[in-house]
Amino acid sequence: MICNTDGALYVFRRPIIDALLLKGYEVVTLSSESKFGDSAETYVKKLASLGVRPLVVEFDRHSISPLKNLLLLRSLYRAIRAEAPDIVHSFTHKPAILGTIAAYLARTPRIFVTITGLGLPFASNGIRFRLIRLLLSLQYRVALRFARAVFYQNQDDLNYFVSAGIVPRGKAVLTYGSGIDVDQVPLPSEEEVLQARKRLEGEIGQSVNGKKVVLYVARVRKEKGFFEYYRAAQRVSQQRQDYVFVHLGLIDNDGSCRLDSRSIGAFASEHGVHYLGFKENALDYMRAADIVTLPSYREGMPRSLIEALALGKFLVTTDMPGCRETVIDGSNGYLCRVRDAASLARKFLDVGVGQMKMARSLSRRLCEVKFDAKKVVEMTLGHYFR
Repeated sequence: MICNTDGALYVFRRPIIDALLLKGYEVVTLSSESKFGDSAETYVKKLASLGVRPLVVEFDRHSISPLKNLLLLRSLYRAIRAEAPDIVHSFTHKPAILGTIAAYLARTPRIFVTITGLGLPFASNGIRFRLIRLLLSLQYRVALRFARAVFYQNQDDLNYFVSAGIVPRGKAVLTYGSGIDVDQVPLPSEEEVLQARKRLEGEIGQSVNGKKVVLYVARVRKEKGFFEYYRAAQRVSQQRQDYVFVHLGLIDNDGSCRLDSRSIGAFASEHGVHYLGFKENALDYMRAADIVTLPSYREGMPRSLIEALALGKFLVTTDMPGCRETVIDGSNGYLCRVRDAASLARKFLDVGVGQMKMARSLSRRLCEVKFDAKKVVEMTLGHYFR
């Protein structure tokens, strides 16, 4: 299994990994190595604790240097050739392209790819992004011809690849994300919600009694709707005093938002947001929330929204690929316009207490029907061993 980060493999691919190990298969991962929160432990070590044999290959996620990509291709090829696996499954842009080509060159008999989302190049129309989109499409067209099946996390991405002639329809498989083990994320009781809200009060130093807690879980990146969320929070806070805005997420080191650990605190305070950084136990904060939001420009299938569904939360997200699949508009959530803080703010203000109560059962049911990891695992392994 190849992915640019070890954390993504551990968090998103664990159901497939666990199923393979349980069946007696050996699982080897190729990824970069990153720290697990603030501890010295890495996700590579956590993968090893599962029974995986992790190998480290350095991925530069944002580099488009031809030389660096050729060197990465060589590293992947050498690792795959040395391992001689029966199956190679790659996730995210660079592994999907370079990992697939490397696996083909190493004569891997079964090659699979998951398109985890198309990202900013496919959500923006600037000249630079149009050029990147063209180059990526050409690279995908070459690489994916070697895959037995290509898994997509939303219908829009699948339709784009098929209509553009990048992948034949017979190879395209819709999975609706990596899924979530619904048994491991039960619907919280009222007492558990109250306890979570008390813990949140202690951390932010503010009462949330009788207030709507709006939670945003995402890295500090422009395309995740960072600025729209903060501006919407400021708009709502200027009109109402019964909303509390909370943000959990790492500061992405590519600097797309031009904020660092020193400046984000002042920026958050100015906009009426409690920025709490990365939290390993994000689900505890989600239990305390009334509304979970992700005003992203485009996604594959966002984990935070699937977790929010499992916990029975009301969602506010953009009417964009990967996001819209988690919401029945006006039922368990609202869809807002992309890149529009005013639209996002209006949706927050429109959420009523009755709607939040109804979302408890509606969101949970949608998660069980559409995003249960057991279905994703069964479908994936069915293609592996067909």
